[in-house]
Amino acid sequence: MPYVHRTVVCGDTIEHRKMYSSRVHSKEVKPRKRAFAGETSLRQERINERVAEEHLRWLINCNYHYGDFHLVLHYWCKTITLEQVERDRAAFFRELRKAYAKEGKRLKYIAVIETKHMTNVHHHILLPRFDAQIIAAAWTKVTNGAGSISFQMLDNRKNHAKLASYLIKESRSTMRRCREQGIRRRRYTCSAGMAKPEIRYQVTKAETWRKEPKARRGMHLYRFDDGSEYKSGWHEVSGWPWQEYYEIKDTA
Repeated sequence: MPYVHRTVVCGDTIEHRKMYSSRVHSKEVKPRKRAFAGETSLRQERINERVAEEHLRWLINCNYHYGDFHLVLHYWCKTITLEQVERDRAAFFRELRKAYAKEGKRLKYIAVIETKHMTNVHHHILLPRFDAQIIAAAWTKVTNGAGSISFQMLDNRKNHAKLASYLIKESRSTMRRCREQGIRRRRYTCSAGMAKPEIRYQVTKAETWRKEPKARRGMHLYRFDDGSEYKSGWHEVSGWPWQEYYEIKDTA
């Protein structure tokens, strides 16, 4: 009586997702009632956002570590256009690429534009640790002094799921604005050559999965905001059940 076990290795985090499908499931397990046709599009939109969040989380966990930067690049002007915002972002990265190269380092970035109502347009940027003064000077040069910058260091939890979720939520306003203008745009952009996760699928021949997962030796389970160490539910469209949890490598 099998189920599918997906593992995603991202740096010091290993994600586990156990799930049934119409092809692989126990005879005793039945899917929930499927969504009505009118509900499917809304549920599919939530699925698309969840998948985007997964991919962003994997990218962050593979490429960024404790002490790296989450920047917010602010504008003072309230009427700046998206086209200008994108030009400024490209110019900012050109300045940083030269600065990183001088130090023998490669610039890796993830960038999200936020255009939330009643808030000035701004950038969320993830960068490897570097001289903060050089980074700030690059943004000052690009904006001719008409902007500011905020720095926050990534914490040492190794799994940056909350950051990925936050950035995807911040991208909603931009995606909505682009749809209204008939523009196709990604929720986030990233530099070339980023490390990618190792994803494996295995069909496990078992009646069902363990109700409460256990971490393997040398690892511990990631604790979610509600205190739980795993999540479970039913797929938004297909109705099949799933379970998800994250193993984190112990600090040596």
